[in-house]
Parts: sequence; C-alpha cells; structure tokens
Amino acid sequence: MFGLWQPERFEGVRSLDAWEDEVSDDSALSLHIEAGAFVPINVGGDGTFQISVRNAPRNTREERYTLVSSEPYLLVSKGSLALGGLENVGSYIGGATIFSVPEGRYAMTVHLIDWKAEPRSVGTDGNPSDSALPDFIVVLEPETAPGAAYRSILETFVRPESDG
Repeated sequence: MFGLWQPERFEGVRSLDAWEDEVSDDSALSLHIEAGAFVPINVGGDGTFQISVRNAPRNTREERYTLVSSEPYLLVSKGSLALGGLENVGSYIGGATIFSVPEGRYAMTVHLIDWKAEPRSVGTDGNPSDSALPDFIVVLEPETAPGAAYRSILETFVRPESDG
C-alpha cells in the first residue's frame, strides 16, 4: 500500500512498535483516514508504481485511459504532505517524498490509469516508454463542501459486484 499523509500526524512514529500501533494496524490507520491525515493508494497488491500528485484535473488523454476513480478522500495539510509506501510513514524507516502544499482541507481523488492500453506506452524492453502515463493520478482540490461525506476505508476503489 502507498499513501499520502500529513507528516505532522506521524512524527511520533520512531520505532517498530509505534509504526505497528499507528500504521500497520488497520483499525488505527482507518482512524487516520477518517481524520483526514492519511489517504491510501491501495489496490490490494504489491508492486512498483508511478504516482502523479497534482492540483490540476486530468487531461483528455489521462481521462481516456482511466480505469477507475476513487470517491474523494479528505486530507488536511498543515503546510506539507508526504508520499510513499506504508513503510515510509513516520521516521522509523523514513524515505517518503515530502512536498509543500498550502495549509487547508483538500478533497483527494485517486485515479487508476491503464497506461499499457495506450499505443506506444511500452518500450521494446517491456518497460514503460518515456511518454507513458503514470499508474495513478491523484488530484488534490480545495474542499468546497465542508461537512461532505468522504471515503474512509483502506481499499481505495469500490470493487465491482460479482455475479456469483
């Protein structure tokens, strides 16, 4: 699992015990999601992914290759956000990418992109070409409806109902 989070919320995560209590425990992580301190990027599997985070909407090309979009999550910025794998939350292991985001409340929508479906997106070596789209595009928009309901579960996308 990957995520975006409020670094200040996890400053006390400096040991394996603290990380297990605050981050790896699903019920504890769910409380951070509900508080607007963590947004999961979770498709239920491991991998290496390209993630683009921005405050601009997807363009026509990106929309064309979007497989699924999440319902909006709340994320509250105190001036910066962190992006990384779940293991990077806090300073126990560290290694998250930190970037400045103005203080405020944001609605964040995660878009899963089928970049391989686009012609010429895969190089001859089987890797993404230089022009390939990322795996995920996370759009960060200032909150416009305070009190709105936000997605608050660990699984980022709603799974389609099966017929069996």
